[in-house]
Amino acid sequence: MTEILAVSGSPIKHGTIERTIGHIIHSSGREGDLIRLSSLAIKPCMACLKCVSTNRCVQQDDMNALLEKVVNAKALIIGGFPTFFSLNSLTKLFTERMYPLKHNRMLTKGKLGVAVAGGFRDAGVVEQYLCSFFHWMKMDVVGSLNVNGNPPCLSCGFGETCDYSNFTMMYGVAAQITPDHFYCFENDAVAQEKASLIGERLGEILRGYRSP
Repeated sequence: MTEILAVSGSPIKHGTIERTIGHIIHSSGREGDLIRLSSLAIKPCMACLKCVSTNRCVQQDDMNALLEKVVNAKALIIGGFPTFFSLNSLTKLFTERMYPLKHNRMLTKGKLGVAVAGGFRDAGVVEQYLCSFFHWMKMDVVGSLNVNGNPPCLSCGFGETCDYSNFTMMYGVAAQITPDHFYCFENDAVAQEKASLIGERLGEILRGYRSP
């Protein structure tokens, strides 16, 4: 049984969110698994309410196995990022499909939660959403962290010329994209320290953890 289940809602493999999550797990000194939502086939919640009496979803997709992993884990780390002033769709889809676990017995009650929000703007909105979600699922929030990110305009190929570029909006129409414009978690000592502290606290709690 994995103690820490980490779920990344970012479609970017080994991106900032994944590396931040990895740093937290490593700092905890405990066993952890990372799941990339982008690699799974997950349907939207159909609001059929057939999960009410069983705490199980009737849809046949990859979410069923993931729900079992959530139930068996002691701690859940969720990483997401902001799009259009809200939580990105993959991460939001995952939280909505957690709905079967809250009926009657609240299968997440007493589990530990850590929120990781990545993004160059509005990351605080994501951090707040994920912490509120953990509270709604009756989980104990160990910590939350928002880290910087890289706007797609840095890599799309038109960041310097597009009339709607976030890059030119931030740095001016004459600015040129250079390596120093890219955020790197490994170069952010403040974010690394925060991630380390969250991981250490998570590890300390898990060492004395008793299943709810």
